[in-house]
Amino acid sequence: MESLLECKDLSVRFYNREANVLNGIDLSISRGEKVLILGPSGSGKSTLLSVLSGIIPEHVEAEVEGEIRLAPQCGVMFQDPDSQFCMLHVDEEIAFSLENRLIPRAQMDAMIEAVMKQVGLDIDGHTPIETLSGGMKQRLALACLLALEPEVLFFDEPTAQLDPVSRKEIFQLLHELADQHGQTMVFVEHTLDGCIQWMDRVILMNAQGSMIAQGEPAEMIQRYRAEMQEAGIWQPKLFPYTWDDVQDHPSHPLAQRLQQTLQQRRASALDADQEGKGGSAVIVTEQLDIGYRQKSVMRDMNIRIPSGEWVAIVGANGSGKSTFLKSLIRLERIRSGQLYFQDILLKKWSDRDLYEQAGFVFQNPELQFVTDTVFDEIAFGGRQRNWSEEEVHARTVKLLQEFGLESYQDQHPFTLSLGQKRRLSVATMLLFDQSLLLLDEPTFGQDARTSAELIKRLQQRQAQGTTIVMVTHDMDLVDEYANRVIVFDQGKVIYNGAPYHLFTHPESIGHHAIIAPLHYQLMKPEKERSII
Repeated sequence: MESLLECKDLSVRFYNREANVLNGIDLSISRGEKVLILGPSGSGKSTLLSVLSGIIPEHVEAEVEGEIRLAPQCGVMFQDPDSQFCMLHVDEEIAFSLENRLIPRAQMDAMIEAVMKQVGLDIDGHTPIETLSGGMKQRLALACLLALEPEVLFFDEPTAQLDPVSRKEIFQLLHELADQHGQTMVFVEHTLDGCIQWMDRVILMNAQGSMIAQGEPAEMIQRYRAEMQEAGIWQPKLFPYTWDDVQDHPSHPLAQRLQQTLQQRRASALDADQEGKGGSAVIVTEQLDIGYRQKSVMRDMNIRIPSGEWVAIVGANGSGKSTFLKSLIRLERIRSGQLYFQDILLKKWSDRDLYEQAGFVFQNPELQFVTDTVFDEIAFGGRQRNWSEEEVHARTVKLLQEFGLESYQDQHPFTLSLGQKRRLSVATMLLFDQSLLLLDEPTFGQDARTSAELIKRLQQRQAQGTTIVMVTHDMDLVDEYANRVIVFDQGKVIYNGAPYHLFTHPESIGHHAIIAPLHYQLMKPEKERSII
């Protein structure tokens, strides 16, 4: 096959770092090939995409060594879609891509409508981009790429901010594009099921920015399973098996593991039911309406969140999850109704007292960074509270070590990878012993190892009495760790209870952007099974 782009002995170092991000990469990608790059957080996956797409060093300065041959035209979908938008409204952003192709203005409206429909962006074309949810922005970014009709499409975690159903639809859409048009695609992705099975090749990276191996997906998963686990690389939940393998053969190893997990969840749910409800509540809402600007997103909310619980907020993109989280800490105003925090009306709390008791981790971690180094970012809160410098230093160093950020302590937070930024944003909140932690997609962009370490720290805080309220699209995370799950749908709370009872009633989740974890799908009649 014709080689479309390649690099030989590629090494990259950013000027603000001593060590290389990439080391000695040899890679050739053929026309029409679909390639998936896997590696732990900080392994240089996104940097490799930036080099192959020409962003480095043309637009981002870095010391680049080796030979590189690029494709004439390419499109890139970044981890953070906001970083690539330059217009105010949805239709204008897509039109900008068409203008780069010199498309006549008279033809643009039909083409804009077509690509919006193609990616499931069912909104008014003149909607302001800043009002879109994270997932909707990802769809817009994809629409802009498709409008460019490039030779190579680069995707840096294209489904990271999408709900499970939307993620499945986007993977299916990209698969169809690849099949129908022979489109060359290069992916960096943590969620592998729904994607890896139609890749032509998988490339494994290690934490030092070197290539471990490359090859056909099934062979790579089976041959390098131990190396992937050691490196903290996420592994697919089903592939290289098929669902027919599992459902038709109860003795299949994966079928047995799923049945065992299901039995464990059932036993845990029974124990939780017997414990019953009670205790004080950290959050109570009464006929609460929330929204932003002139838009109401959730209405007539009556929720009680007991102290010490781990609560997951789930629902489709744009259903109001992040807005609700922000309302709990006054980052979005309450339109009507009452909201109580620790039995006191939220509006009666002073800012200082409220933020002593509640911490917030944004979906976009850059929104909360205020200093010029990673060390100072974690230390900032302690210094604001006039802690001694010895205590600030000791606690900061401990968190740097726990979150794998010690070697980056002198770097600017904005220079970190997205996964590292996420870890830093959580670490800044764990400096304190707050009674409530609000986290918006805390595991987004994390490799398996750092995600597990993050969850471990949150479990420790919960064991100490901290209430955790977490927005997430990760149903496995909800199933394994949450005591309670609250489902938002079309401005209403349509479920508030244990994850087990939600996932074992498929009629409750079929239309709410939720796909139950794999082990629950063994319970469904065959005609109702829907595999990721």
